[in-house]
Amino acid sequence: MKWPPSKGYQNQNIQRNSNHQGYISHSTSQIAKVIICFVCTGIFLSGDSDRLKATVSSASSPQLAKKISQIATDISVRILSEDFLGSGFILQRNNQEYLVITNQHVLRAGEPPYVVETVDGNTYKAEVVSEPINSADSQEQYDLAILKFVAQTEYKTAKVGNSGYLDVGERVFAAGFPAQELISPKTSAIFPQPNIFSPRKLSLKPGRVSIILNQSLVEGYQIGYTNDVKKGMSGGALLNSQGEVVGINGKHAYPLWESPEMYQDGSEPCSALQEVITRSSLAIPIEKTMALKTQKTKLDSQQLPTELDIPSKSLLPEQERRLISKMQAQAENVQQQCRRENNSTVKF
Repeated sequence: MKWPPSKGYQNQNIQRNSNHQGYISHSTSQIAKVIICFVCTGIFLSGDSDRLKATVSSASSPQLAKKISQIATDISVRILSEDFLGSGFILQRNNQEYLVITNQHVLRAGEPPYVVETVDGNTYKAEVVSEPINSADSQEQYDLAILKFVAQTEYKTAKVGNSGYLDVGERVFAAGFPAQELISPKTSAIFPQPNIFSPRKLSLKPGRVSIILNQSLVEGYQIGYTNDVKKGMSGGALLNSQGEVVGINGKHAYPLWESPEMYQDGSEPCSALQEVITRSSLAIPIEKTMALKTQKTKLDSQQLPTELDIPSKSLLPEQERRLISKMQAQAENVQQQCRRENNSTVKF
């Protein structure tokens, strides 16, 4: 159960992906390259709510968390400048060149030169090689950025998943590096304390998908989840329980500002949906990387998943099925409330 897109939006993405077959396209202007969708499928397809991906595993929950934690640790990097800025993950490797995905707002918190710190504690100078794609559609502005660094060491890269198969209630894991916090003895207020010399400690926050929007919010946010994302984890990977990256963390729940979230087309979600968005952490689907282009680098095509293990909901433990059913019932209730508000942007 989710909020799937209209047929026009869905067909647009399917057509775009079929034209490029998930490969990196070479631009005719200088040496710019366009990062095309790394997952060869339409985004947010309508699906059977009884078919969930990744929530079934032969491993127990502690074993699963340990497995995902190791995957996330290997691919995650800290983004540094004069101070700690945020998180990112290694998406692709071409010989000794590595590409890192993060948020634009992470980079805006500092100034070049940027530095990435890898799993072994080594640091490398990184340059920004992305910029928003030149598009007639001004709505294609996403809170995403790409960094490139060069290293002799061989580092693991992310396995890209398919956010279109996510469903409400499904397990997801948010990875990143929370900023250190200091408590003021006078006010008891908590202040984030960026420190590039602090130990590299990745945090993996478990949770479940709470909402999948049919259209992007401002800056491309579209996936909501219950994971307790902290300041500093922006730019980190959102993984499914098969260890695949399906999104990029960017916003934590209950933001300090009180202004409502807006869709990229300027419309506003209904009040019931707005409440769900406010109490959810938010991520940008991994497919949105198709809207970025790179300069001064050569990219290899990404190996795309050809088969997806999507077990039946009936295979889930009883407690798991009840929790998923409850979350999906809550989602349906929100849908009904939005219909009463005559909001046609939310549908099943």
